[in-house]
Amino acid sequence: MTLHRAPPHTTTLLCAVSLLGVLMTGCGGGSSSADTTAVAPPAPAPAPAPAPAPAPAPSPSPAPAPAPAPNPSGAPTIATASVSASVLTVSGSSFGTRAQAAPLRYDNFDSRTVGASPATFGYHNYGGFGGTVTVDGSTAYSGARSLRHQSNFGGASPDVQESFPHIAIRGFSSNELYLSYRLKFASNGSRIAQLKFNRSGMEISTANGSPCYGGSPKFRSSYYPESGSTDTTLRYVQGGIVRDDESVLEGWIGETSGFEGTPQAIPENTWVQVEEYYKLNDVGASNGEFVTYVNGHRHFNFHDLRLRSSASQLLNCSYLVVGMDYYVNAGSTNGVTVWYDDHYLDTSRARVVLANASTWDQTTIRSPQPATQWSAAGITASLERGGFASGADVWVYVVRADGTVSAGKALRLP
Repeated sequence: MTLHRAPPHTTTLLCAVSLLGVLMTGCGGGSSSADTTAVAPPAPAPAPAPAPAPAPAPSPSPAPAPAPAPNPSGAPTIATASVSASVLTVSGSSFGTRAQAAPLRYDNFDSRTVGASPATFGYHNYGGFGGTVTVDGSTAYSGARSLRHQSNFGGASPDVQESFPHIAIRGFSSNELYLSYRLKFASNGSRIAQLKFNRSGMEISTANGSPCYGGSPKFRSSYYPESGSTDTTLRYVQGGIVRDDESVLEGWIGETSGFEGTPQAIPENTWVQVEEYYKLNDVGASNGEFVTYVNGHRHFNFHDLRLRSSASQLLNCSYLVVGMDYYVNAGSTNGVTVWYDDHYLDTSRARVVLANASTWDQTTIRSPQPATQWSAAGITASLERGGFASGADVWVYVVRADGTVSAGKALRLP
C-alpha cells in the first residue's frame, strides 16, 4: 500500500503569517543617512542678456507614417482561420515545423463501443487492480462517450481502498511530451484520499506493479482533498520529478519553497482540463522542463531541471488512467467514479488550439486540434469542438514547438 502525507494544515500557514508580522514590525521604514544629509544649493548663475528673436521657421512637413513594426521574436502570426466541412484551416507565418502533422494520440472515444476496454483500441493495460476502465455512453465532456474508471465498491471501512487500473500509451521514444485531457469525478458517497494525475516516464518490464513508471527520470502529480474534512473537493496539489539517480524534487503547490502558486480547486461533478508538459534536459545541461495546468491555471513551472545523464534515456510511456486511494463511507452507493475525455498526447507541444478568451493567459478552455497538415505558413486540422457549441465565438491559437504562442484569432464556429 502506498503511504501518503496529509496536506499541510492551515494552522502552519497562520503561524508563518504571524511570524512575518513580527519581523516586519522590527523593520521600520525611514531614510538612510545619505537621504537626510543637507546640501547647500548652488548660487544662481547671472541671467544672460536677451537674444534677438529668431526669424520664424517654416512649418515642418508631416512625418511619414511609421512602417509596421517587425515581429522581433518571430512569434507565430495567424492571418486567417476558417472552418469548412469539419476541417479547421489556419494560415499565417512562423508556425515552425513538426516531424509529423498528427499527434501521437487523440481520442474522444465517440467511435468506441460502449463497455469496451481501452486495451481493445490502442491503450495498454498493465494489469492493474481495484477497479475497471471501460467506454461510457452516458457521460461525456464533448460528443457522446468518454472513458470511465469505476473503483471497486465494498462495505464501509475506515481503511483506505486502492484502485489502480494502469491504462497507458507506450511504443514511442521522445525527449518531451505534451498531453491534455478532460477529467470529472463523482464520489457516490465515498471519498477520494488521493487522485493520481498523469504519470510519464521510462518503461521497465521487470518493475513490480507499474512497469510504465518503473524507470527514471519520471514526472508525477496528484490531487488531495482537505485532510480530516467531509468536503469532497480536491484542493491540494503535490508532485514533482525523479531524476535518473533516483534523487527526488517534489513538494506541495503553494506550500513548499519553489512550488509557488495557488492550487485550482476541483469540485466533484465538474469537468476540468489537465495539461502537462515534460522535457528531458540536454545531457550536461540544466534545461529540463515540467509545467502543468488545470483549466489554464499553472501549477508546476520548472525550466531548469537536470533529469538525465545519457541521451539514451528517453520517455517511452504515459499513463492516462493511473488510479486513486479512496474511502468507502457508510451510506456510499458506489466507489468513486472518474471520467476521462478528449485525450491528446504528443511528442511535441506544437499545436493549434481552440480557446475561450482573446488573451492566452486568460483562457480556461484550450482544446488541442489534431492536425492533419502542418507547415510554417499553414495548418489544417480535424475540428474537435471540445465543448464549444455551434455558433460559439472562439479564438484560435498556434503554439510553436518552442512554446511560443501566437495572438488569438477570432472565429465563430459553424
